[in-house]
Amino acid sequence: MIDIQYVDEDDIRDIVETECEFQVEDQGIGYYEWGDGKYTDKDLRLSLTTQEIVVKYPVDIESVIFTRVQGCYRQDDDYGEYECDWMAELSHIEYDHRGYGCFEATYEVNEV
Repeated sequence: MIDIQYVDEDDIRDIVETECEFQVEDQGIGYYEWGDGKYTDKDLRLSLTTQEIVVKYPVDIESVIFTRVQGCYRQDDDYGEYECDWMAELSHIEYDHRGYGCFEATYEVNEV
């Protein structure tokens, strides 16, 4: 759970890219034969493991709770540069009754 005093869209993007897991996966069809040849098709892509994150928003008149934030995560390695577009959508919000005076917003993060 992330505890921030003031949250803007860039903070949500940073939280998603820090808290969620991204990994390079081979989404190609693999080994195949066509004509007289034998081939292996590789299609390496950066993928997001579907995640939920929780962000604490302060109870404040000037505070804004975002319902949807989009972004693009980029990763470089020895084999190339990869990108993964994602969207975080508000799925649940509740007041923290433990006396912290904040809202706990749960976001579902999915690849788009």
